[in-house]
Amino acid sequence: MVEPRADPEVREALTELELYLSDTLPPLVVAGSAELLLKYPPDLVGASIRSWTGAQYAKGGASVSDYLFHAVKKIHMLGEFRLVPREVLERYIEGLKPIVLAECPEDDRALLAENLSRLSETADSGTAAPIATLHRQSAGPRAPSGGGAPAAAASDDARERRLSLLLKRLESQASQASLPEGRAALTETLAAAARGSSSARDIEEYLSRLKGLGVQVGTADVFRALAASLPAWAPPAGAAVTGAPAAAAPGSSAADAMQRMVAEVDDPREGARRFQELVRAAVERFNEGSLTQAVSTLDAAERLVAEKKVDAGSADLARAKGDEGLDPERLRVAAESAAQHPALRRLLGFFRGLSPEGLLDQLSREEKRDRRRLLLALLEVHGEAARAAAFEALASPISDHAAQDWYLRRNLLYLLRRIPRPPDAPTAEEAEVTARHLHLKFPPPLLKEALANLSQLRDPKSEAGLVEFLAELEKALGKDSDSPHDTKELVGLLDRVAAALARLPSSSARRALLDHAEKRDASLGDSAARLSELGSQDLSDDAESLGRLLASLKSNLPFKLFGLALHQNDQVLRRTIEALSGTKAPAVKAAFEEIVSRFPEKEIAKSASRALAGLQKPAPAPGAAAPAAGPAAASTAASSGPAASSPGAAPSLTGDLEVFGLPALLQSLSDSGQSGSLTLRDPRGQVFGGMRLKGGKLRACQTGQLTGVDAFYQLLERPSPGQFQFLKSVDAGDETNTASLKEILPLTLEAMRRYDELRQAAALVPDDAKLKPTDVKPAPFAGEKDGLFQKDVWSRVSRGATPRECEAEIKTDAYRIRRLLAHWVEQGALALQ
Repeated sequence: MVEPRADPEVREALTELELYLSDTLPPLVVAGSAELLLKYPPDLVGASIRSWTGAQYAKGGASVSDYLFHAVKKIHMLGEFRLVPREVLERYIEGLKPIVLAECPEDDRALLAENLSRLSETADSGTAAPIATLHRQSAGPRAPSGGGAPAAAASDDARERRLSLLLKRLESQASQASLPEGRAALTETLAAAARGSSSARDIEEYLSRLKGLGVQVGTADVFRALAASLPAWAPPAGAAVTGAPAAAAPGSSAADAMQRMVAEVDDPREGARRFQELVRAAVERFNEGSLTQAVSTLDAAERLVAEKKVDAGSADLARAKGDEGLDPERLRVAAESAAQHPALRRLLGFFRGLSPEGLLDQLSREEKRDRRRLLLALLEVHGEAARAAAFEALASPISDHAAQDWYLRRNLLYLLRRIPRPPDAPTAEEAEVTARHLHLKFPPPLLKEALANLSQLRDPKSEAGLVEFLAELEKALGKDSDSPHDTKELVGLLDRVAAALARLPSSSARRALLDHAEKRDASLGDSAARLSELGSQDLSDDAESLGRLLASLKSNLPFKLFGLALHQNDQVLRRTIEALSGTKAPAVKAAFEEIVSRFPEKEIAKSASRALAGLQKPAPAPGAAAPAAGPAAASTAASSGPAASSPGAAPSLTGDLEVFGLPALLQSLSDSGQSGSLTLRDPRGQVFGGMRLKGGKLRACQTGQLTGVDAFYQLLERPSPGQFQFLKSVDAGDETNTASLKEILPLTLEAMRRYDELRQAAALVPDDAKLKPTDVKPAPFAGEKDGLFQKDVWSRVSRGATPRECEAEIKTDAYRIRRLLAHWVEQGALALQ
């Protein structure tokens, strides 16, 4: 039987279906393709839905289950529009549902099944029209059988009640807005109201009512409040994780609210003004010390630009000028921390002037030394992209007229050396371009930088450039030279060239160095001393160089004449011994032993003895695993704690949680596949949490009375200041079952989603709020499956326990408790006293 996908018509039909799911094609156009696909088993379309969902989820903005529901809903609408036989389609969808449900994360499968079962309940008589937005699921309970209101309406009512309650809190806090604590509460509540709003118009209504109360709050204040409420962690760019909880999309309701405030404005000028405010809010968050919140805010701005929801000219203006408000000192400190480079790179990438090309342009014009250092540090943050741009600029023709050109070229060479070269990048072109700068018409600082670069490049062209420059230096130091350079500078350059040649694994490079060392011209400085640079290499395989050095050794040994020991050239002899000190050939060992035996009282015997001792040392064992990249690597230190003193313990990795952030630290340890124990201490030094990792995955976690995943969520939902200490181990556990190990990134994404919702719920139900039951019967929360847990929370809060007390007494994370209390307050079953 021919595979259906091999049929060109089927492939075209599947492509049209995916375009229809993305609202690119209207229903009428795709009707013929749909009829064709209905003739095949549902798993054909199921595979296409899986592929489409994966691509959409990678862009962020909704959960996997929402995208799956949207896909089935859109297919179902073809029957509502009577574009395909309705009864045939209904039977087909019944076969499609199990396939779609199998793709849904387990936590959301029941919700998706319930919503798919209600597809026909909201179908009308054919008057519906396709929309360009995602068909999301309802998380609320079904409407009562006699009520007639769909679940979506109930969800809307709950949101309206929540916003009404938040607005009352805003009004109650208005009188204290001039006080610091009142302003902080107002900001938090304003952010919660904005996150929970359904449109930009809602937010404008709140602002208008606050102004009526005498509180001057504008859209800029809302952007600041929303930016400050974002999770203090920016997920990796394009994070989309197989197996992640469905709701753990990288986006957040705060970021969505920001986008609504800009995108839903009818006046383009007002939209442009708000976009500028959004960018300024990001800059302020960075200047106040929150790089990750600044990045998340700029991600929202980036999405607005990508979706063309803001005028292109206004967006370009913000990108061109917005970075002017960034604190240079904050930029410098962030650039010095390798742990912050991924997030900082995303912030820099938003602004034109901080892109690799923009930074290089500034560098070419900058005269202040401190500012040049900052620009170079920011270019290093860009990594490979900056290296490529620097090389392109360096390869341009050398100007003899630009006074500052050599400064720029020196900086470009510095960047090429500092930023690691990609392993597969060819060295020949780089060596050739670098060698062009080895000419005595350039000042010594540029020459030194070029020499440092060439010494790292293992390429014949780098060797040729070094040998040619060696000859030029020898000529410049000659008697008839009219070189403008200082003799001391030239001799120093000769030392550098000799060191670079000695490090090259080439017999011809060593031959050039030996030829130079044998010259007895005082104007060249101590040319014999430069031989010692060869001591870092084993010359056993280089017969010519080894033979010349051994011959020099023999010819310069003391000899006896009429019973007197006569010295020939002890300086050359000592330098030759140093040159051979890394060579383990038997002939070298024999020569050193002969010197020790024949001249035991001479200084050369001491040099030979030291060289022999070095040759007899065993080769160093392979080094221990490198420290984890990121936050941990930035703060390696010996620990004085009990864990570090354990027998065989590896050095600890320590640091400040407020600087690195627990999510970023965990992601760093996960990415580098670390095994070991992580201990978290508060500012007083008391342990408040701990984790054990195996191969970069979570093995165990604890905080307070919580363990496992609940403890992990709690630590990220309720971030605490303090110190971390990671004690590495070869194996963090001896169990063979790895099924219990948890991937870090999906857990972190889910924890950040919970953090976002917890902030919103806490704004409605504060930590120390006194709650009292009303006459309304508490309804179960649809998102909570544990009935005993709901009963326990209700019992405690009914007896007067505050939300904070409930969290301390009930063995679960804060998010589950607070969202349940917020649900009952919204429902009216609980009221704030």
